[in-house]
Amino acid sequence: MRLAIALLLFANITWYGWTHWISPPDEPVATAATTPGKGLMLAREAAPSKAPAPSRTPRNNCLSLGPFTDLTDTARASTLLRENKLEPRQRAGEGVVWRGYWVTLEGVPDRATANTIIERLRGAGVGDAYAMPVDGRDVTISLGLFSERQRALRRMDDAKSIGLEPRIVDRERNGTVYWIDVDVVPPAELPDAAQLQGEGGRILRLEVRPCDEAGD
Repeated sequence: MRLAIALLLFANITWYGWTHWISPPDEPVATAATTPGKGLMLAREAAPSKAPAPSRTPRNNCLSLGPFTDLTDTARASTLLRENKLEPRQRAGEGVVWRGYWVTLEGVPDRATANTIIERLRGAGVGDAYAMPVDGRDVTISLGLFSERQRALRRMDDAKSIGLEPRIVDRERNGTVYWIDVDVVPPAELPDAAQLQGEGGRILRLEVRPCDEAGD
């Protein structure tokens, strides 16, 4: 009887040692990853990490200044920008070139009438008036082209003093224009627009607008 009990006790001890100390587990233990504030998370449940997307800085500091009608004014403005610690870049393209304020007398019925009016204008001190055909019938008399509006207004007054009614129109033509692209990063600023005008006080109709990358 005692021998049977001893054998049964030995068999139980042998089975316990085999299952807990020698035999490998049926399934591998999963590796655990710890997420702060969320307890334990299995590695296979963790979301794959994403590489940061490359940053792209927009060119919102690039401004275009123009249009300039000749290279002399363009070079002069570029020099002024460099004196203000900026780095100008010049480019050329086709565009509308503003030539000035044109004082005209339109609707003159024929060349003979135009010649009579021109003689009257010369008597009033307007020596640069001339006739130009418009559509083969009416004639337009040019009383002068001016870069400053005040001078154009004075020419209008000269014509009105002898009973004429001229008008002022913008004179334009298509041609090559020049632009200056420059990156203006605060605290840098563009210089005063008055400093960018043409030599001799010539008025330029300059614009400042965002750079057109497609137009480079």
